[in-house]
Amino acid sequence: MAYKPGECGNPKGRPKKADAMTDILKGELGTLSLVDDEGKAVPAKQAIARKLIDLAMNGDTPALKYIYDRIDGKPRESIDLDHSGELKYSIIPAVIPDDDD
Repeated sequence: MAYKPGECGNPKGRPKKADAMTDILKGELGTLSLVDDEGKAVPAKQAIARKLIDLAMNGDTPALKYIYDRIDGKPRESIDLDHSGELKYSIIPAVIPDDDD
């Protein structure tokens, strides 16, 4: 479908802040408190972080990966298009030098 000059493919634009799920979750989590194991009230964000860490420490691989990606960032990825029609995709791993070198 082609648009005429001056027409927009998304006339309503981005959802209003109040309608975006991220903003709704941030609003709810910012005002919500939970009770920890010691009976103390803790912010919901802190309770979720504790649960995520607990899952990771008990072997939950997706939780561990999520924490690692948040702390150190995801590995750099590159895509090389050399116009040959072949898509080259690689993940560049971190290199840790040996102490023997």
